[in-house]
Amino acid sequence: MNIKLGAGVLLCISGLTVLAAVPGDQEKLASANTGFAFDLLKQIAKEQPNTNVFISPFSVSSVLQMVGSGAAGETRTEMQRVLKTSGLPADALNVTCKDLNQSLNSQTNVILNLANAIWYKEGFHLKPRFVSNNGNYFLAKLAGVDFGKPESAQTINEWANASTHGKIKEVVQFPFPPLTRVILANAIYFKGKWDRPFDKSDTKEDVFHVSAGGEKQTPTMWQHGHFNYQQGDGFQAVRLPYAGGRLQMYLFLPDTNSSPAKLLADLNANTWRDKILPKFQDQQGVLALPRFKLDCDVMLNDPLKALGMRQAFVVGADFSAMADEPLFVSEVKQKSFVEVNEEGTEAAAVTTVKMTLSAMPAPKKLFEMIVDRPFFFVIGDDQTKSILFMGMIYDPAG
Repeated sequence: MNIKLGAGVLLCISGLTVLAAVPGDQEKLASANTGFAFDLLKQIAKEQPNTNVFISPFSVSSVLQMVGSGAAGETRTEMQRVLKTSGLPADALNVTCKDLNQSLNSQTNVILNLANAIWYKEGFHLKPRFVSNNGNYFLAKLAGVDFGKPESAQTINEWANASTHGKIKEVVQFPFPPLTRVILANAIYFKGKWDRPFDKSDTKEDVFHVSAGGEKQTPTMWQHGHFNYQQGDGFQAVRLPYAGGRLQMYLFLPDTNSSPAKLLADLNANTWRDKILPKFQDQQGVLALPRFKLDCDVMLNDPLKALGMRQAFVVGADFSAMADEPLFVSEVKQKSFVEVNEEGTEAAAVTTVKMTLSAMPAPKKLFEMIVDRPFFFVIGDDQTKSILFMGMIYDPAG
């Protein structure tokens, strides 16, 4: 049975008993997210060569897991294949996502906030299981809006602004396409201080060689001391911990005859786990790192299609676990922000998924029957299908 939800409903897990994720499932999800992260970044870099790119693949995978809970059939199979979570049953996946989000949100030495939300067209019916799954496991805020009014965009943008501490103020624009029915969103915000900050007095203008072969003067931070460092095949890498040591920045510098794209080509979940992470060792040295600040806006439809998530984007997609009306994904978009300086890093991203009605139901044509000429009629018994009377009238006045 479908339910109709009022605006402003907030779903939570108070009083509900849910199973805890098992360690094996947590490892599978972490590996899946890592694999998807490398796949997505490779694809974006391929489509935007030699361009600054900053994304939150975790935000993308999180919101797509929310969408996936409303998918069925080949559409769901394809989505899970791209997200690399095919080996996790739906219930186990939901529990593990919840467990992972709670663990990330429990950080105390840095600020790390995750938030999810779903806005649906007022009067549109979402299926109860889809609603409860996203409320129980993703703590998604749920609200009905009128996509035909500017206030709907304002509501969504205010949520994004609040969820990213003012770093991402606008993720949607009015007017919405008339067949818009549901918008799902994930927001992630991070602010962490370096475990060992850079000394501002050591920052100076230095040459940075841009990809086109030119040079630019860039404020560059310097630090001497012991680092977790490695020199691999075609790159150098250093691991910079944030306060508390749980979160890290992994910084890779390709050799002069290489490039970030070449380095990225060899990275996946397995190489990251087996060949990169174990090889960092304490070593004394010097690090020079440019300060940078970046805003990105990337449309993810084409990268996700290229990775194999095609059914979700076409009319005929199967989101029957979300609603009875035929829906498809019309847009996946992410806006992101990052600033790296002497004190640490601030970063934010909001990923939105727009669900659109496959086709507007054809309106019933209003008929006109003006009995102003001779007519024929029958009086019959509907149960026995017997015709009791028949007549033709040429002149009603007799």
